[in-house]
Amino acid sequence: MRIDVLLEPDQTPDQLVELARLCERHGISRMWLQNYVSWRDPFMSLVPAALATSKVGLGVCVISPWEMHPVKMANALLTLQEYSRGRAALVIGGGGEWPARLGLEINKRVRCVREAIELVRGGVAGGKGTTYQGEMYKVYGYRPSFGSEQPPLVYAGANQPQMLRATVPAADGVMYSDMTRQLIGTTVQRTLDALATRDRPRAGYRINNIWAWHVKADRELAMREARRELLLRGLMERWYLESFLPSEEIDLIEKNKGGLFKAYRDRSGVIDGIPASIIDACIANFTFTGTPEEIAPRIGELAAFRDAGVDEINFRLHDDPAEAIRLIGEHVVAKLA
Repeated sequence: MRIDVLLEPDQTPDQLVELARLCERHGISRMWLQNYVSWRDPFMSLVPAALATSKVGLGVCVISPWEMHPVKMANALLTLQEYSRGRAALVIGGGGEWPARLGLEINKRVRCVREAIELVRGGVAGGKGTTYQGEMYKVYGYRPSFGSEQPPLVYAGANQPQMLRATVPAADGVMYSDMTRQLIGTTVQRTLDALATRDRPRAGYRINNIWAWHVKADRELAMREARRELLLRGLMERWYLESFLPSEEIDLIEKNKGGLFKAYRDRSGVIDGIPASIIDACIANFTFTGTPEEIAPRIGELAAFRDAGVDEINFRLHDDPAEAIRLIGEHVVAKLA
């Protein structure tokens, strides 16, 4: 199983250079950069890292077709592919925060994402280009003459059945977000079924799962970060929570979700209204949280994803990403690669 990391977009281009070099030294397969409304452009931010490294993959996660037309996605991806000499990747998904922040009303979400993936993947495929005639997106005679001989990777950002069925066969891989150990087997099988419906072989197809990493020398500091970021874990949606919590505890979370928002916004990690036992259960089932000494005894939690068919575990990092990369390189890469 390849080991990736996913960075918050608060890193400067200079910091990304150092983190990419660190990833390279520690055997990290790909360094992904988040794409948020109020932050730097992720493609441009990764260019210095592309120039300063030679092995680690570089990727942008996630771009939606409502913030950027698929042709512009293809151009940006090919430009990063050129600068990185063949190491670029992109996840195309259903929007994240962008539609709400831009005040957009989204119709035909699944179709839009599928068509965007088809257009981008066709457009970046080995210099052949494409003429694409979809319902939502069209391009006539798109023939880029730059990039590299090796086409960049295009992932579908998908979690639920309808999006998986529609987008998985169109992409080079799929990236799940926070898919729990209890759900991963079913989700991988849906992915394989989607590939089979379009006669896409499993060999070479990449299955990636984002998994939160909160490991620090101070356990309480690790727990505080995990509580602070808990809102982001599958956005604490009920269908995720049902995989490990009883219905009455989920009801309590939904009634007091404001406490999760507050803990995230004020950066305190203090969650009001939800018992500590429920919070601890969420952290245990949604994250890898603890101290460096706890990594080895719990490596089986990560191996469970590999055994279920996940090819790439993508650790989502928060505070002090450099130390997290070192820990992952020293304690995880050799055991799971």
